[in-house]
Amino acid sequence: MTATMQEPVIPGVNLAPEAHVVLPAGDMWDQEYRTRWLAERKSGLGGSDVAVLLGFVKGKGPWHVFEDKHGRGRDFDTEAMEFGREMEEPIARVFSRRTGIPVIEPPGMYANTARPWMLGNIDRLALDPDTREVVGPLECKNRTEWQLTDWEQDEAPDAPQIQNLWYQATGGWRGGYCAACVGGNKLRWHRVERREDLVQHLVEWTGDWWQRHIVEGEEPDADGLPGTKDLLAHLWDVKVDAVAEVAVEQARNLRRREAALGTAIERAQRRLDEVQNRMRLVAREHEIVKTPGGRVAWTWKQNGNFAPSKFAKDHPELAAQYAVTKTGIDTKALAKDHPDLYRQYRARVLRVPSKEI
Repeated sequence: MTATMQEPVIPGVNLAPEAHVVLPAGDMWDQEYRTRWLAERKSGLGGSDVAVLLGFVKGKGPWHVFEDKHGRGRDFDTEAMEFGREMEEPIARVFSRRTGIPVIEPPGMYANTARPWMLGNIDRLALDPDTREVVGPLECKNRTEWQLTDWEQDEAPDAPQIQNLWYQATGGWRGGYCAACVGGNKLRWHRVERREDLVQHLVEWTGDWWQRHIVEGEEPDADGLPGTKDLLAHLWDVKVDAVAEVAVEQARNLRRREAALGTAIERAQRRLDEVQNRMRLVAREHEIVKTPGGRVAWTWKQNGNFAPSKFAKDHPELAAQYAVTKTGIDTKALAKDHPDLYRQYRARVLRVPSKEI
């Protein structure tokens, strides 16, 4: 039998051998339900949280999960997240039609029975075509054309694969599927087999992280993710001219490391510039450099940023002809009239004095 439509949720059936529903399914556009959903998410780690902790989500890191679970995270919905939810239904429907695997909507948010901090907000549940029993989670993703190569490999990309394995561990299933609509018109999917050694390591590692950082409240270590830098810059309300104390040895150690890394970056940048200048010398007046086989080695095209000041100096009449007036904020006047409000929207800048401590 080939399924072409999603089947309805089976009333009163749990569907997960090792988990139970902690929040019934509801309308995510309803503010009251969303508030309940966000509150329940703070009680454990979901698949997206685990992907963040393992570094598979661009722009986020452990500090984001730490703040979110302690109730200090921000509830925001991006356009990508909105369309991701909207695309779950057509992705699941087309996946079911092409594979012959029936799918149903889950009855709600799951929590592992033995480890309640293991949560699962599962997109869909895949069924056995013959027995109609649940065989595992179906993770639905909406992806851009640039990610097509990632979905045409032998297995699903890291982030959705980890999420699927996490849901398998939460619900007690032996496998699952990941499907993606890529570029708006291409469906790609992968079977995700349960890897017991990886699942066991995942459960133990996340359990330790949950206990140490959420239950006991220990702050995560600093990391080098850009998202963490942005988060820390906006995490606290700044107290103007307030002073924090640091031990002399800790200050010296951090400053030495910062200076050494800064020097290493400068040296690496000079070496990079040298290599790139050699590539420019090969190209000279040509825009494209190819190997004898016809493959493009690199390009040096005149398609970068326009130099308006130089153009205005060399061609003042044309510059005047094509000049436009732009509307902006008079920041000096704003700072004078509303200094506190102006300061709220200024970036925090880390500066290290050159003089030794």
